[in-house]
Amino acid sequence: MATTTRVLVIEDDPHIARLITVLLQDAEYEVLAAGAAHDALAWVDSGQPDLVILDWMLPDMPGDHVCRLIKARTANMFLPVLMLTARSTLAERIAGLEAGADDYITKPFHNDELLARVRALLRIRKAELARAETLQALERQHHQLKDAYEQLRSTQAQLIQTSKMASLGELVAGVAHELNNPLAIILGNAELLPDMGNEEDRRAVQQIIAATQRGRRVVQSLVTFARHDKIDLDWHHPSDLIERVLDLRRTSFRTSDIRLKVGYDADVPMIWVDGPQIQQMLLNLLINAEQALRDRPSPQILIDVYLSRAPVLKPAALPNLSRASQSGQGEPMVVIDLADNGPGLAPPVLERLFEPFVTTRPVGQGVGMGLAIAYAIVGQHNGIILVGSEPDCGATFRIALPVQRQVIALMPPAPGEPTAELFKRVLVIDDEPAIVDLVQRLLSREGYQVVSALSGGNALVALREGIFDLILCDMRMPDMDGRTFYRNLRQDLPQITAPMIVMTGDTSNDQTEAFLHEQCLPALRKPFTRHELLQIVGAALPAGT
Repeated sequence: MATTTRVLVIEDDPHIARLITVLLQDAEYEVLAAGAAHDALAWVDSGQPDLVILDWMLPDMPGDHVCRLIKARTANMFLPVLMLTARSTLAERIAGLEAGADDYITKPFHNDELLARVRALLRIRKAELARAETLQALERQHHQLKDAYEQLRSTQAQLIQTSKMASLGELVAGVAHELNNPLAIILGNAELLPDMGNEEDRRAVQQIIAATQRGRRVVQSLVTFARHDKIDLDWHHPSDLIERVLDLRRTSFRTSDIRLKVGYDADVPMIWVDGPQIQQMLLNLLINAEQALRDRPSPQILIDVYLSRAPVLKPAALPNLSRASQSGQGEPMVVIDLADNGPGLAPPVLERLFEPFVTTRPVGQGVGMGLAIAYAIVGQHNGIILVGSEPDCGATFRIALPVQRQVIALMPPAPGEPTAELFKRVLVIDDEPAIVDLVQRLLSREGYQVVSALSGGNALVALREGIFDLILCDMRMPDMDGRTFYRNLRQDLPQITAPMIVMTGDTSNDQTEAFLHEQCLPALRKPFTRHELLQIVGAALPAGT
């Protein structure tokens, strides 16, 4: 249906107003009429006209003043005004155009000329609106390209760092392997010597043992950095890991007058990590911050923990630190910002900060492995660690650890929450995260234990590892659609007898309907209500379960 074009006629002479109204209506325009400036401005605000025909002489206000008021409204930037008057002096025409009028016609006018000018102004309006939309689209694309460019730069820097660290990792892994054997020989034999020789000899042996132990710790650090150690994954809440590490440092913080501020968002989920390694990473960062704050006025450490679904970018230093963007369509990440107000780091140091044996501390006060190990641990968990720093503004470390969406519902309940062991377990499969989240929230409120998977492949893995009472599967998914998933399920896992409900928005797809009919599968049509979801789930579960 075509949109009606509205023309506002502002004319105090009822005969002329009637003439123009009939003329425009015959040309299939919708006409709004006003005989005074006050009424006209009200129509401009509420009637949303596409064009205004404005008489110069009005009872309550000159036409050029009315024109200025119309044009002053931002929403009317592209609202053309055709000035209408019985006078045609040069001064009046100039005044009208300077007031914002887009065209001028004198009384008496010819009907065809008036219509021609109306059509011309409407064409100009259409072109101006199209131009404005194009400019807005270009501006949006500019911002998107700018954001994409910044993300690309950040990703490029991460890739360069990852490549460099991977090469170093291979090197130190080989070095560590070659050092471990001789260190073991030296240490083992040295420990046999204290009972032999005189006191001076025994003291020398103790120094050998101490030096060997130090070398062993360095090798252990190298092995950790090279990521050749196995990790023991389990569910941990970030707050628990952080608080355990803080308990180790609180006394030292108080002694050094370091002010500590920690914040946790309520929606931060548990993460699938090696708890001791994450604690080691956090401890290294805290010790690094504590050392940077020595002899600094009003030293403070800020820790902020939150959930983000947007690309994680390099943080700013205090006091300009702001959170990573929390909105977006990306995979969820738990972000830990750890900031201090120390002296900051120079750019040359920043570029090599995570490399082994790079340190700003005096000789003999560290080997420069703490941050390299932190980097390796985060990478081992498929996470991201970034640092932002400015002179005299301290440094901010931003750690982002992935949340395992497909198994997030298997997390143990938070302390104090009842465990519903008898509730039914439901597997929800959909490539659209918003649908998965919706179904998960709705069913969880009714006591169901919900596990989500964003693809058919992940769902088959979950079915091999767990027992489910019901499966809800989307029909259309990019990698494996509902039909393929159902076929693979019955062929590869015939022992699974859980009923399956198909979620589909293909209400007119013949292939979908044929599949549902052949397999006798119930369908939950999108969009669906809470009642429809609960009804079909309740009906699909075997009676008495």
